[in-house]
Amino acid sequence: MSDTGMTPVPLAAAGSTAVWCGDEVTAGAGASDAARRYSTLASTALGLDERNQAEAGAGWMVDGNTLTGQLDIAASGSAGVTVGYVFLMAGLLDSFANVAGMQQAVADTIAHAAALFPGARIVVGCGPGCIPAGTDDTTVEHQAHVLTAIRLAADQTGALCIPDMRSICGNDPDLRADGITPNDTGHALLAQTIETAVREAQGEPLDTPVTDLKRKYISGGNSWTAGQIQRLNRREAEKREANRPTGTELTQLTSKLDALTRAQGLQQVILQQQQEQLRQQQEMLDRQQQQLKQQQDALAGQQEQLRQQQASLQSQQKQLESIVGQQGETVAYLQTVTADLQKQARNTSVLLNWCNVQFGAISSYVEGYVPGSKPALE
Repeated sequence: MSDTGMTPVPLAAAGSTAVWCGDEVTAGAGASDAARRYSTLASTALGLDERNQAEAGAGWMVDGNTLTGQLDIAASGSAGVTVGYVFLMAGLLDSFANVAGMQQAVADTIAHAAALFPGARIVVGCGPGCIPAGTDDTTVEHQAHVLTAIRLAADQTGALCIPDMRSICGNDPDLRADGITPNDTGHALLAQTIETAVREAQGEPLDTPVTDLKRKYISGGNSWTAGQIQRLNRREAEKREANRPTGTELTQLTSKLDALTRAQGLQQVILQQQQEQLRQQQEMLDRQQQQLKQQQDALAGQQEQLRQQQASLQSQQKQLESIVGQQGETVAYLQTVTADLQKQARNTSVLLNWCNVQFGAISSYVEGYVPGSKPALE
């Protein structure tokens, strides 16, 4: 480490450049100087050229501020540069509500990093930072499930994973600057953890299982049976000793057991979330079905009203047709009467003319008998 005064030992990697993506902690928030942020300290200790693209508020699934976008920016500015390491460090700002999709999002981000920087070692840090003061137990538990999802995705994709980096600083006020951001001491601890993880991933295990262990056994008898029993016991003892787990193996087994336990807890949480989503979707479906039934009932009522209106319209149409038919008959009758009257009027006119002629003749005849007039006959 750089704090020992020793010269940093460079890593044998595809390149000497390290790309860092993450949230405000990776960007250096809480550190007194950019040189004291954990990404810079770790890069220096590992002999890497740091390119930090981290942004405040970023996360794996934070809308508009994801690590994928930071990777794209880093790739656009890395022409001609061979990137040896890509550090993806986030998780404390990702929502527990998205835990069901977290594994896929992390896996997609890792795949994107591998495509942009072929040959680079992908390192995933699960939630580097601190637990804010006053955080309740439920929030801590929910966040642990998010970090477990990140770890599972990293393990499944073959990335180097540094699990639960939140626990490095925890809620220790001596390591926290504010909120999730560590102070200089906290940043130094994060850097030390990253350097150790990266170097161990390139080296040998701290110890190895014991093999070819031989022990001496003193015979308790000279009989052939006693000898056979001794040889059998010796072989069994050698097997047990050879297979006895070392301290490192026990630590690894404990870590794997803890990881399995966390994975099972995560799957249970995801199942509960999915069940809750299904319940909510079922309730929504029930409401929609109820609304649909109400709409169908309303439509049926409207259809009945339309049917009644149509029947009434048909009845009125028939009445109108009947009235029109009756009026047609009346008009025809009136036309007939009118023709008769016109005929009678013409006959009357003829008769009247005849009467006038007769009246004129009579008048002329009568004039002869009027006193003072000349007699018609002498």
